[in-house]
Amino acid sequence: MSKAMNNNLIDFSVSKSTYERLEKHAVGFNDTADRAINRLLDLVESSKENTTELKPELTFTEQIDGGYRGLDADEFKSKLVKVQKAEIVIHYADGSHKVKIWTANKFNRESKLLANIWSGPLRDWKKKGIVRAELEIYNDKFIKELGHSVTLVRKVSKLLNIPTRLLIQSNVEIEINHDPIPHLKINFLEGTPKYASSLGLNVEDNCYYLTEKDLGLTL
Repeated sequence: MSKAMNNNLIDFSVSKSTYERLEKHAVGFNDTADRAINRLLDLVESSKENTTELKPELTFTEQIDGGYRGLDADEFKSKLVKVQKAEIVIHYADGSHKVKIWTANKFNRESKLLANIWSGPLRDWKKKGIVRAELEIYNDKFIKELGHSVTLVRKVSKLLNIPTRLLIQSNVEIEINHDPIPHLKINFLEGTPKYASSLGLNVEDNCYYLTEKDLGLTL
């Protein structure tokens, strides 16, 4: 195995079969080979040292125009205090995920971020098989600039199980119709994401139709 060192990076070759095995251990939408390798090494080292089981990996980001940027825990906490809401994409050991909205109305500067996460959205993580959580601060301004309703985007994101950032980056049409009853029509022009929920999906035209009852609000 040949190596070429450049600053803190080391390039090396692996067989195709090894790389394909490594890909199976990727978790989440922003995972990298380096993170997957580190998780596997952590498990090996933890087993050898007979330490307590590792908690799920946490990543903190905020939405920016057309993308996102990483945050450290202190930066995330500061922004959460201001906006009081964040999106959490929870990833499970079986490869599935769930999009949730974290409403943190009582969260303040004195609150403990990690304590709130473990006792709140990630409570009973071991029993539920949670292996990773992506926490992201919303960018309401950018959503409005795209001509979307912030409330509707968040509702659609949660119901269809599509992270908000991926939803607004998609070539998607979201329309409010009232015939025959008030409903929301969602059409992914370049194809529905394979991991999306089937709630409200009409297989004939491949569009989603969500009623006021589905959304929990009046259109």
